[in-house]
Amino acid sequence: MALKEYFVRDLVINDEYGIIDSNATIQDAAKKMKELGVPDLVVIKGEKQKVIGVIADFDIIQNIVAEGKEAKTENVISTMYKIDPVSLDTPVTEAFNRMRNLNVNVVPVVENEKLVGVCTIQDCWSYIPDQTFDDIGLIPVKNTKVAEFWFASISAIIAFTLGLILPLAGIFGFFIGKYSDLMSLLGMGPIVEDPTLVFSLFDIRGPGIMVPFLDLNDAIWIVIDIFGILMLIFIIIGLFSIIYTSFSDSRNLQTGWIIRTVIPGLAVFFMVFEWILFGIAFATTNPIPTITIDPIGLTMSIISMVLFILAINRDYIFRGIESPEAKTSEVSA
Repeated sequence: MALKEYFVRDLVINDEYGIIDSNATIQDAAKKMKELGVPDLVVIKGEKQKVIGVIADFDIIQNIVAEGKEAKTENVISTMYKIDPVSLDTPVTEAFNRMRNLNVNVVPVVENEKLVGVCTIQDCWSYIPDQTFDDIGLIPVKNTKVAEFWFASISAIIAFTLGLILPLAGIFGFFIGKYSDLMSLLGMGPIVEDPTLVFSLFDIRGPGIMVPFLDLNDAIWIVIDIFGILMLIFIIIGLFSIIYTSFSDSRNLQTGWIIRTVIPGLAVFFMVFEWILFGIAFATTNPIPTITIDPIGLTMSIISMVLFILAINRDYIFRGIESPEAKTSEVSA
């Protein structure tokens, strides 16, 4: 399938740019940025004004201000980022990848070795989806990246609510049992009523009763508390990592496999392990208490884990709808 390929000449090239000599000082560069009202300057060298890189305001902050260097003496060439300029005939994908790989925002555009403008990574965004066709997935949609962003974000938020917020608030828990069957575990005496107690994330709750796991005289409950904290941390981080990576995908920005898969995967791992730890705790308690799994808590926990897994594997949920232009190009090819 031959889809249309776009080139830098198809973009609206920004010709409102500033240039600065490589031997100029950082202070000169900062003054020129302020004067022109731009965040970047193209760095040139010699009488032929050869383009050798770009200096951005972020480079000045990170490499000069943060390092405590003297802006009046440091040269632009020591702080700029080196990036090979693109031509008008450079594919948009190549220009985009060149900026993405360096994690920069601007690349110079030259024609016949003369600077004609600059291209930004934002200029390329809307042209990148037309370069590839996503044929992997179950549900056909017009824009897979946008659909994946919203699906992953909503799934992660629901999973966060069901898997963390509600059990943390004691709305439901992991296991339930009668007070009379748990007196020896709680170290408490009998009471008139016999309420049902719920084992939530960090404590045991019931009508007028709240006993933190730390008050139970057994090391396993301390371990459960520790892993409960880890579960809490990784579910929160996993939520933001899924939203961040799915948004980055919608902008064709590259993210690492650790933040994409490992961190949200650890959230699922700790959710599963928390159930296992509760089982170990009850099996090693003497006498073994009469308890049952909280059916609502188990159901919500499974739903939460499934939603996290689906959000991680969102690439396999949606596939692209082939455009008429693409079909025409395929027939022509």
